[in-house]
Amino acid sequence: MSHPPADPLAFLPADSPTADEIRAFDWSTTPLGPPAGWPVALKAALATMFDTPRPMFLAVLPGELFFFNDLYRPMLGRRLQGAIGQVFRDLWHDVWEDVHTYVERAYAGEGSLHLDLPLRMTRHGFDEETWWTFSYAPLRDEHGQVFGMYAITNETTRAVRTTQALRELNASLEVEIDQRTRERDQVWGIARELYVVMTRDGHYRDVNPAWTAELGYDVTNLIGLGFEELIHPDDLDRARDGVSQMLDGEVVEDLELRMRAADGHYRWFAWTGVPDGDVIYGMGRDTQRRRDMEDQLRHAQKLEALGRLTGGIAHDFNNILGGIGGAIEVVTERLEQGRVDGSRRLLDAAGGAVRRAAGLTHRLLAYSRQQALSLSDVDANAIVRGLDLLLRPLLGEQVRLQVTMADTLWRTLSDASQLESAILNLAINARDAMPRGGVLGIETRNASDADIGKGPADYVVVAVSDTGTGMSAAVIEKAFDPFFTTKAIGQGTGLGLSMVDGFARQTGGRAVIESVPGHGTTVSLWLPRHVGAPAARHAHIDASAKRGGGQHVLLVEDESMLRSLAREVLEEAGYTVSDCAEGNEALLLLAAEDRPDILVTDVGLPGMDGHRLAQVARERQPGLPVLFITGYAWEAFSESPVLPERCAILGKPFALQALVAAVADLVDGTAA
Repeated sequence: MSHPPADPLAFLPADSPTADEIRAFDWSTTPLGPPAGWPVALKAALATMFDTPRPMFLAVLPGELFFFNDLYRPMLGRRLQGAIGQVFRDLWHDVWEDVHTYVERAYAGEGSLHLDLPLRMTRHGFDEETWWTFSYAPLRDEHGQVFGMYAITNETTRAVRTTQALRELNASLEVEIDQRTRERDQVWGIARELYVVMTRDGHYRDVNPAWTAELGYDVTNLIGLGFEELIHPDDLDRARDGVSQMLDGEVVEDLELRMRAADGHYRWFAWTGVPDGDVIYGMGRDTQRRRDMEDQLRHAQKLEALGRLTGGIAHDFNNILGGIGGAIEVVTERLEQGRVDGSRRLLDAAGGAVRRAAGLTHRLLAYSRQQALSLSDVDANAIVRGLDLLLRPLLGEQVRLQVTMADTLWRTLSDASQLESAILNLAINARDAMPRGGVLGIETRNASDADIGKGPADYVVVAVSDTGTGMSAAVIEKAFDPFFTTKAIGQGTGLGLSMVDGFARQTGGRAVIESVPGHGTTVSLWLPRHVGAPAARHAHIDASAKRGGGQHVLLVEDESMLRSLAREVLEEAGYTVSDCAEGNEALLLLAAEDRPDILVTDVGLPGMDGHRLAQVARERQPGLPVLFITGYAWEAFSESPVLPERCAILGKPFALQALVAAVADLVDGTAA
């Protein structure tokens, strides 16, 4: 019984299109011959190729006949028809120049790798460019002889396209960065603002050309300079605080500092700083121009306010002078007629007009911080309690008053009426800062701070606070300036806080503002603590019917009418009077043999002022009583509100009998 011949390609898979093509090929026409005579190694290589899960081909000698597996089919594209058994170099003639080196090395027994070979292939009916990496290796028979080569392929299309996209992106980014850099350099070069890159240790690493245009520096000379070297000494603490904030990672905005220009002058710049790793980027905006314009505007507002103020004063004084002049005229006519009926009433009216004029002058001197204070031992708690009932109806229903007073509050040497006026002024300001209502607080407490004033370290603090709109740092800086106001025209003159600060400073203390925009304001009056009984003070002395016994009074007054009246009244009271109009002449009278028993002097004298005259007089005649007659405290008493022993002050205008009483008290040694 005969058997069919064995299939020489039975080792090929039965369900492979490529295996079917190998079986159908007429191998008798090739140098390799029929499959029955193929070397065992070739059959094993073909079997392995079909088992490999990746695209693979063989090129077998002689003739470099081409075999491939099913996974390789898509790579052939248009070459697929009749590719089985073709000569390798004929089949791949279009890429032979790219691959022949690797093929020849494989035939020579060496392996090699060809990366990212581009091939056009058809997928889903469309041609597309793909890339493949080929790993070439020799095929050896059982004797170790090379009889062909094989290549396992790996598609790298995605990686190549990603690389190309990254390359294009990088090229685009380089172009964009180059463009942005040019733009930044343009902005850096033409900006009027000061730009600086500063290291964390506070040295300039780079600055823009505006430093030359704005401050006059050669920018190369600024590199490596410490930031503190160009800042005004008074601004250093704020500058250091700002740098510390940035080193902690915070952004600093609108930090106003004065920067020294190359010519030595300082100009204001508002700085914004941003930390970034090891450097700080800063931008300084010139605010000097704005400040100059604000100063000009404020000056114009001051002139306008002064115009309104002086107009009002002139109107009031005209009314007062009209009343005084009219009374004098009527009394004079009646005296010429031998009549005295009604004269007392008219003279009383004239005296009342004088007192109104004195009150007006007192308010003006308060605004100019030159008022004569009537200092006494003051209980601030008592003043606050007295204001409580007065304030509540003034505040309205939307503002709640909250009073907190220290139980053991120290005493202060102050002017009770001026302190009351200052607290009232602050309370009204606080009310106006809360248009929608809020809490107005008045607090008294004891405090110690040697930095507040130039005197003792213990203070009585009266603080008025609100929960209103608050103030910016720029407003706080100008708040105590005369005529500065944030209120609308006609709603404030800007004299209130100026008067409050002037009063506090005259007592030896000061006023302090603490505020946060949107969270309210606190204005604190720091008044020196007073221990013990009040010393001799600036006081208005009550008139009383006292007479002298021939004591010698040296009267120094530059106003001739007042000097004449004072001399006449003192002589009628029993005193011997020598008078003169200025300090140098008074020194000559002091040197005469008839030494005075008391010096009565104006403070505001031409040449040597009355305070200096009194000092010289006491050097020559220790213990000489001195009565100062003045309408304002002037700079003569700026060092201390307390007068030396056996000295007093009598504020103008004064009753002439008050002058006699004050002289009598000092001569007798009973003046407080």
